[in-house]
Order: sequence, then C-alpha cells, then structure tokens
Amino acid sequence: MKHTLTISICQFPISFLDWEQNCQKALHYIEIAKSDHAELIIFPEMTLTGIAATVAPMADTTEKSLNFFQMAASKYSIAIGFGWGKPSGHKLENHYTVIDANGTVLSDYIKIHPFTYGGEDRCFVRGKEFQTFEYQGFRICTFICYDMRFPEIFQAASKDADLIIVAANWPEARNLHWKVLSQARSIENQVYFAACNCVGNINQLYYSGDSVLYSPEGKKLGSLSGKDGLITSTITNNVATIRNGFPVKQDRLIPYYKEIL
Repeated sequence: MKHTLTISICQFPISFLDWEQNCQKALHYIEIAKSDHAELIIFPEMTLTGIAATVAPMADTTEKSLNFFQMAASKYSIAIGFGWGKPSGHKLENHYTVIDANGTVLSDYIKIHPFTYGGEDRCFVRGKEFQTFEYQGFRICTFICYDMRFPEIFQAASKDADLIIVAANWPEARNLHWKVLSQARSIENQVYFAACNCVGNINQLYYSGDSVLYSPEGKKLGSLSGKDGLITSTITNNVATIRNGFPVKQDRLIPYYKEIL
C-alpha cells in the first residue's frame, strides 16, 4: 500500500521579536491548513521571533514557544514543524522541532551549520547530528537554512529519508541560490523536498520567500513567492520505486570521496 501525506508549507512575515503577534499569525495558518486537511504544517526557521544579533530576546521565549505549538497541535489535531532557540551556555541552540497531532515530540534537530558570514556563530552553538523520524509512512529528516549549502549531509540523510524539510530565514539577495539548491537537493537525493522560508521585511532584510515543494524527480509541486500563504499538497511515497527505476545512489563511490575530501 502506498502511503500519502498532506503537507502545508507556511510562508509568512515574521514580526521581528514580537512573539504574541507571531503566535496569532501561526494559529491563523494552522486553522487554514487544517481546513485544507493537512496532516503536517511546517513553519520557517525561528518561527516566533526571527533571528536577532543578541541572544537574550530569543532565549526569553524558549519555554513558551514549545508549549504554544504543543497546545496548537493538540487543539487542531495536526502535526507541526517549527523553529525556536534554546539557551546553551551564553549562546543558543537553533532548533527545528516536529511534534505530532498530540503534541508529542517526533524530532528535535539542532542546526549543524551556523551562518558565520552573518555572525550566527557568535550567537549559536553548532549541532552535532541530524535526525530522521517516521510519520504517516514517510521517513522524514529536517535541516535549517545554511545547511542547504552542504550537500554531503543530504546524501547521508537520504539513505533513509523519503522527505527532507529545510526551514529558513533566507534573504532575497541570495534567492537564486535558494531556488537552485532546493531543486538540486531533491534531484540528487531522489527525495521529496520541502523548502520553507519567511517573507517580507524582517529586521532590515527583505525575504522573497520562494518556498517550494519538489518531487523526488525535481518536479515542482507547488511554490510561493513574494507573499504570505500556504503551499498544500498531498504526496505519495513512491521514493523507493523511483530509486529502483533510476538507481543513481548505487553508483556513489563513498570510499573514494572520503579520500579526496
């Protein structure tokens, strides 16, 4: 039996460090996703705060952010993926967490690659491992923003994953990279690929969004640019069939790559 999953990718303008306002926005989209029969809704990186240059404003929302989404998941009976920051010494961990429709944590990923060009290494510690979890017959793995530029971790994740999610705060100035890398990651890993970005003017940067869902063959299943809203699509887990029909991964020369890297 083929498993299906109805997923909503939420692209919305994060009100910078306005936790209450962002909660209201998130609830609005959760309600819409549920009315569209979505079983999972995913939000951008650092969903309820955006990314600040100092730790304190984000750290103050740690506990209540997790509680808020657990409450929302239970109330609307929908799984939710969201980003938040957790204190770690004098810095934060950049988390992306997925909870099921009861509010139970399915996966809790810490961003492996802080964006040093933008100074994230001054605020965030580096995560050490990725996680894969199962939901509705899909094996799912999550990454965050700058991780997109490092293809090796996606090859490792796609050994098991059928669907990879990347949540981001990726500025419009580099949106060409975002678009190209999103499609490339779906094609080279033969996975469903959901890329979720924020949109609008946030803390003196403009974000065009360009959230997108790709099939394992790189076909665009839905996209959204320049405005807030949802991409909702029902996907069928045909990943194994596609890989068996075009077995690219069996030709990877992993021992050789290790030698030359």
